[in-house]
Amino acid sequence: MRKVTALLMAAVLAAAALTGCGSSGSSAAPATTAAETTTKAAEEKASEDTTATDAGDTANADNSEKTIYVIVKVLGNQYWSVLQAGAEQAGKDLGAKVVVIGTALESDIEGQLTLLQNAVSAQADGIVIAPLDSVSLDAPITEAYNSGIPVVLVDTVIKSDNYSAALLTNNVEAGKVAAEELLDRMKASGLGEDEEAQVAIQVGSTGSQTINDRVKGFNEYWSANAPATWTVLNDDIKVNDGDISKAVGFCQDFLTTYPNLKAVFGPNNGSTVGFVTGITESKRTDVSMVGFDFSAEIETMIRSGEYDVASVVQRQYFMGYDGVKAAIDMANGETVSEKTIDTGVVLVDNENVDSQEIQGIINP
Repeated sequence: MRKVTALLMAAVLAAAALTGCGSSGSSAAPATTAAETTTKAAEEKASEDTTATDAGDTANADNSEKTIYVIVKVLGNQYWSVLQAGAEQAGKDLGAKVVVIGTALESDIEGQLTLLQNAVSAQADGIVIAPLDSVSLDAPITEAYNSGIPVVLVDTVIKSDNYSAALLTNNVEAGKVAAEELLDRMKASGLGEDEEAQVAIQVGSTGSQTINDRVKGFNEYWSANAPATWTVLNDDIKVNDGDISKAVGFCQDFLTTYPNLKAVFGPNNGSTVGFVTGITESKRTDVSMVGFDFSAEIETMIRSGEYDVASVVQRQYFMGYDGVKAAIDMANGETVSEKTIDTGVVLVDNENVDSQEIQGIINP
């Protein structure tokens, strides 16, 4: 993340601000209270990176009239709550107003479109958004970008390059990391490479480029490295729309339908929670699993030591913090030297969950 901070703090401040006010008309209520999350992670990044401009330069600017709208995918979801905490802490540290809004379901594309339009109508000084759908949100995000408002994408990109900056995981590579980990776990479990084995996948949405890229990377690595008898059920990928009850039901369907099911892959938080819940309720300790993100459910599963499980964890707190900082900087006239920044991932399992590195990411 030091690279992210260095890139986003590089230019000299030049005054140029728009005033922002107003509220969302969405069914999901906006959250504007500053998070009480510690600032130690942000302070470490600033102090350790000798090539970055002092973080205080932005804080010392008069940002009190600046309003940054942060539009997450699902308000209240654990993954997005961590990103929200980072965004709100950035607003607190840098003296700007941060308005966090989001939908109730990953399928509510129209709801997110309304939130985006409201932010533009309110003359936001900057917009940080995690698009629910990379295609459907492309045109409205392009419109916001063309209006002159700095638009920073987090977690998910759109089809075009009509945005100011993006902080996200290289999701194709992250999918490959997940596939490699799952293969290693299946081999370590004693499963013979000549035995038949099936791997199930469910997703939160088919319109999310993030999820599609993870599945793509997973399948690319699997095709190149897995035994021929270990097959991914790509013809039966379930779509849960971010609904946890549906995700749990799909997991149970997989467990009962496929007698040779030996592993599952959850490429997003909701799908991972669904697999975790279904597997633990069924006590299927014989099924290996790799998921994404770090929910309370997967933490419990990892810490139990009873299941063969790992999770690919992103640095979403820093996506939120640095996304807001980038939006403020660009509202002040700065530019970024690199438009798309890979924030990286780490694998978490029961052997490293309490390490200093992992704790610094999951509890920043």
